[in-house]
Amino acid sequence: MTRTNRALTTLALALALIGGTAAVAAAAESDQLAQRRALYESELEQNLQARDQLAQRKALYASELEQNLSNAQPVAVDQHDRLLGALEAGQAAGTQAAVEQLRAGERNLDPVPVVTIAPQPVPAAGGDEVDLLPVLLLGLVGGLAGGAAVAALTAASRRHAQRAVAA
Repeated sequence: MTRTNRALTTLALALALIGGTAAVAAAAESDQLAQRRALYESELEQNLQARDQLAQRKALYASELEQNLSNAQPVAVDQHDRLLGALEAGQAAGTQAAVEQLRAGERNLDPVPVVTIAPQPVPAAGGDEVDLLPVLLLGLVGGLAGGAAVAALTAASRRHAQRAVAA
């Protein structure tokens, strides 16, 4: 087989494999999509049934409560209930008095004067003091020196590695 024939054969096999893989992937994806849809629909049905059951139970409990309240006997009020009621009434009166006192204090407050703060001027950057040419030359010299140092370290480490291998 010539080189061209081999290349064409390889290309044909690759295209056939790509086509087959794409077909299998598409079929698997559509099957997976159908499974997901069925799962979603079954979960939705379960949730709707659970919601209906909950509504039925809630209605049953409400009707039982209503029935029990209508059939309940009046409860006798004893000394503890009277004391508890008096305590609650006293707390409510104290709370109401505290609210009225707070509102009276709010009415007596004088208006607060409005204070404005003028923004401070931002000093301009001192760009006039530095010349561009010396800064660029300094950067160039620094870059060359750094590059030379890296090259020297690399060469030294190679020499050191060659000595270790030779020994």
